[in-house]
Amino acid sequence: MQQGYINAEMSDFIIQHTTFINIQPNFDLDKLQFISGYFGPFKINQIVEVPLWVAIELKKKNKCRVIPPEWLSIERLQQKLDEETINESELARMEQYYFEISSIMFSYCRDDIKDDDKIKLLLEDIKTRRESKIQKKIEEFIARGSEALKINNLNQHERNKIYSNFYGDLKKLRQLKLLAES
Repeated sequence: MQQGYINAEMSDFIIQHTTFINIQPNFDLDKLQFISGYFGPFKINQIVEVPLWVAIELKKKNKCRVIPPEWLSIERLQQKLDEETINESELARMEQYYFEISSIMFSYCRDDIKDDDKIKLLLEDIKTRRESKIQKKIEEFIARGSEALKINNLNQHERNKIYSNFYGDLKKLRQLKLLAES
């Protein structure tokens, strides 16, 4: 496996087990014990923090309302979009797994996201702006024939996309450069 590359399945597993999210259960239950720890107690309408995978499983069974992370709001996303627009060359600092978490939220918890259509559009606009900047950096890198590509503030999804799409090509370019120098 290439250094820095995490496939989609591994990424989803890591995200769902390391990301904690608030839920509002509609049931009462003492603490639940899993390998990763104890979660709960669960009281009707009292907010409790659980791993994302627990939130998803409870949501699938209609046992809770998932409370979206603070960054998944119109205000915060509009702020990030503005940052992406103002700074044409650098990526804004984003939540490391914002793409994956928002995709999961829209897949399983869309009804818990206030103004979901507007938020979806903002996420798409942010993604488009970031992809454009990344593409420009890659093109500049290739044109310069540099040894290393450095892009600040990449998140895991973007890193994976670069590795899966360009790793082989970059390796070939390096080999051609070494061949030309010998």
